[in-house]
Amino acid sequence: MNQAGPSVAVDSASGGVAAIDVKTMNDEQQAAYVSSLYPGQSLAADDIRRIIQREEYNMQHKGHEGKHLAMFLIFLCVLAILPKTVRYWRQRHPRSYRLVSIGSICLIPPYFALANRYFRFVSIWIGYALANTYILYLATREPLYPRTPRRVYQWFALTNKVSYAVFVAGIVLFALCFFNVAPGLTDTERMVESSLITVFYGLYFGLMSRDLVTLCSDKMAATLGYASSNGLPTKHLPHNVCCICGDGLGYGSTGTDTGGGLLHADAAPKQSTRTVEPTHNLDCGHEFHATCIRGWCVVGKKDTCPFCCEKVDLTPFKQSPWDRQELFYVTSLEYMRFFISWQPLTLLLLTGIFWVLGLD
Repeated sequence: MNQAGPSVAVDSASGGVAAIDVKTMNDEQQAAYVSSLYPGQSLAADDIRRIIQREEYNMQHKGHEGKHLAMFLIFLCVLAILPKTVRYWRQRHPRSYRLVSIGSICLIPPYFALANRYFRFVSIWIGYALANTYILYLATREPLYPRTPRRVYQWFALTNKVSYAVFVAGIVLFALCFFNVAPGLTDTERMVESSLITVFYGLYFGLMSRDLVTLCSDKMAATLGYASSNGLPTKHLPHNVCCICGDGLGYGSTGTDTGGGLLHADAAPKQSTRTVEPTHNLDCGHEFHATCIRGWCVVGKKDTCPFCCEKVDLTPFKQSPWDRQELFYVTSLEYMRFFISWQPLTLLLLTGIFWVLGLD
């Protein structure tokens, strides 16, 4: 007995076949249908399955060309308007912009990693989050320990260098795979996947560090009172005080209040051994510890004076090749923000617009 053929719908006006209902076919009918599409070719079961899925998709969306055009035009409009909207939001409401940006960066990747059971990334993220929670606790404590600003900048300088090293290692590994330097090893799917994951780790944790150090530096500056985000400091800055750490110039932060800085009472003994530290003068005339201003400008990626908010010339911080590469890496992280943070939010916005307009 012959099997029944696939169900078809005939267009009486044109006399041609309008659609084939592949969902109602059994395995043999699907194989026969695919063989009619690709005569003389021997296709595996996986190939047949993919072709049937494609035919089902085409049948589902047949006749929706106008709807697809509308969705594409909305997508282009959102992409054109979004950069200006985000720029306006960042300039007029920097606090809410920063909180949404940091929140999305910190929460969206681990959510998808947990949903897809990428437990290695989740475990690394938890360890990194716990370490930064302690750093945030130190930076937001009032009164502020004199050594806290330096410890904060040293921590984020370390995480920035480690993230950069991981990123470079991933790029090198991917290049080895691309040029197939070691056949049998660098041409494997696992090696290529490992290189891409390594690049992502370097970019993601570097971006997290860059945003968290911004929060910490702003909070520490506000606690000391010598600097403010709106350019109006709440305290007069003595000539012998570094407004970043609140300690006296010419000496490192050793737990001694030498110039009126806001220090923790328990951390300010009357006598302590102080080590002389180089200072750095900005073009605006304000002087800081060299380590502090480097942490503010390079690690914190700020191009303004902590006290008067005048633009800072970053040339002195680009003396060595490592410094130039580090600054380039920190700057390039901003381009990755869209892919890690704003791309999922953009897709969520588009999904909401399509749902409201009935464009499924």
